Amino acid sequence: MPSVDTLDAAIIRDEKTIRQITTQTSIKKIDGSKIGRNFAVLGAPDLIKTLQMLPGVSDGSELSSGLYVRGGDGSDNLFLLDGVPMYQVSHLIGMFSSFNTDVIGDTDFYKGGFPARFGGRLSSVVDVGVRDGNFKEWHGNASIGLVDGHFQIEGPLIPGKTSINFGVRRTWTDIIKSIAMLFINNELTEEMAGKTHYDFGDFNLKLVHKFSPVSKLSFSGYYGQDLMKASLMMREDNTKEDFTFDLKWGNTLGTLVWDRAWSETLDMQAFIYYTNYSARMKILLEATSVDVDEEGNKTTTLIHMHENNLSRIYDLGAGVNFFDKRWDGHHLRWGGSAVWHTYDPSRDESINAKTNGMLIFNSSDSQSKHYLGGEFALYAEDEITLGRQWRINLGLREALFVVDGRAYNRVEPRAAVKFMATDYLDFKGSFSTMNQFAHIVSATYADLPVDMWMPSTARVQPMGSNQFVLGGTLKLPQNLSLDVEAFYKTMSHLYEYAETNTMMPKIDKWEDVFEEGRGRAYGVEFSLEYETPKLNAAAYYTLSKTERLFKTFYYTWYPARNDNRHKITLSASYRFNRRFELYAAWLYHTGNKFTGRSGVIWIDGRDSGQNLYESPNNYSLPAYHRLDVGLNWHKKTRHGNESTWTFSIYNAYNHVNPMLGMIEEDHGKMTGVAYGIIPIIPTISYALKF
Repeated sequence: MPSVDTLDAAIIRDEKTIRQITTQTSIKKIDGSKIGRNFAVLGAPDLIKTLQMLPGVSDGSELSSGLYVRGGDGSDNLFLLDGVPMYQVSHLIGMFSSFNTDVIGDTDFYKGGFPARFGGRLSSVVDVGVRDGNFKEWHGNASIGLVDGHFQIEGPLIPGKTSINFGVRRTWTDIIKSIAMLFINNELTEEMAGKTHYDFGDFNLKLVHKFSPVSKLSFSGYYGQDLMKASLMMREDNTKEDFTFDLKWGNTLGTLVWDRAWSETLDMQAFIYYTNYSARMKILLEATSVDVDEEGNKTTTLIHMHENNLSRIYDLGAGVNFFDKRWDGHHLRWGGSAVWHTYDPSRDESINAKTNGMLIFNSSDSQSKHYLGGEFALYAEDEITLGRQWRINLGLREALFVVDGRAYNRVEPRAAVKFMATDYLDFKGSFSTMNQFAHIVSATYADLPVDMWMPSTARVQPMGSNQFVLGGTLKLPQNLSLDVEAFYKTMSHLYEYAETNTMMPKIDKWEDVFEEGRGRAYGVEFSLEYETPKLNAAAYYTLSKTERLFKTFYYTWYPARNDNRHKITLSASYRFNRRFELYAAWLYHTGNKFTGRSGVIWIDGRDSGQNLYESPNNYSLPAYHRLDVGLNWHKKTRHGNESTWTFSIYNAYNHVNPMLGMIEEDHGKMTGVAYGIIPIIPTISYALKF
């Protein structure tokens, strides 16, 4: 739900005051204006890539937009754009995120110690705000990168009253491909390139109108879409095969928010929103073969296969939040929300064969599920100040989910405490309970756009988590700060796909092919940061363990796929002067897990053996590490505008990191083999601010 913090102007506070007002543990506040100073993969700064560098966060597959937070599975993160949930936050199969850094403002990233106003996911909250447009002057920027272009403009529609902030992005991949084809001479390559297509685009729009100094109305909208197509034709002597693949996915959302200060101590925020995520994948295969017998009789066989997959979920929500400061030592928040969910996936499959025009085989299957679910929540939290040293945040959230004749009621207590021992040292702790009523239905570990969202039902329980956090922050001399947090997290009613040899679970029988289990994660995170006007540097280290218990698969706890025991991030950005700034980051983590056979039992008289598996996720990929570097060169144009050239190198020392592992067997000898495909990637981009 939207946050009730609505400040029209920045408020500058000293370091001590900032520490006093932040009670929650495990929160990282990211200044939207500073994201552009960080590394820009393929020429574009990215919010999700910034979050992936933080301690306690695993990124899953390389160059993806996955977030696996403190033992989470990637589907348990609440992404909010101006308070509206987003169910898929990636472009280009995860290479870019859906958040346009040209228009977004500050972001609050919670890994634990969740305030009572947030709920619906287990592992994290990514609360992204879009900036209000400038109420006095028009400003904007335009940029061209390796694979995409950006344009953003903001300013007053009515000076001092109404503002607009608009941003749009679009990829150049289809245009680059068309240009490249002018120089292609290989007939096969030219044919394949001509039959492929990919593009993505999105736009953000925010309109704000101030009725008075204490009342304003905001509209925020987002639309994004990816389109991927491929066609392949194969010709042999008497056989012809035509294969067509078409995938389209995207988000549409909009929200209307009214902020009103009823008095000097009571603020209100009322909102209504709509969000829609859909993904459609079409597959078409047509094969023709011609056989001629010895007498010259011709037999023509035509096989036609068609598959249409649709994954779709859309929500309509409304709610209200209050922020009350009337009592000394107590800052109260309370409110409620109601969301109407519609889950509507479907799949149509058909295959038929004809010989000389006569139907000899025909099969079709149609699967669909339609759920209507209501999610209702009430919450209250109190930020309590006890003297100069103690701050306590107590909260309670009541969540009710109703679907298909079944109702789940969940009470979620939240508590956070901070003790400021000195002006430079504080200790903190928190406890939070979270529940999640929506599930990702997938047969693979890859984050695919066509993965289906399904609700909790009478047979599939809501997922739940409990997390404890203890830590402390020390302000050191020489602009250094050290933050240490230890966490312990339990997860219940987790679900894993139990069948094999399929990419898509049965939609109408999805409850039958998933097993229920538990999870736990625990560890300690260290953050050492240094900040001056010229130099920002950080060193992050995570020591953690993530485990699962599915007794259908294995009798005791086993490591989760993203159980990265050690993770190190070293990063720095240095501003030499107004014209140059340099960025570098080195990332390391122990390898992801995978399940591979431990041996083979050969039985006399049989051509194949029986594979033996020691336990789930019994092998580890080699350690992951890479170095990224980048340079921003700022320059004034003849018209007084600022232009920026960005030169960056992803994976600077060209270490091809493993993405997939397999166990191969040769005459009884088992050998592990890892595969990687991402090499060094240099990029360049140009941006102009006006």
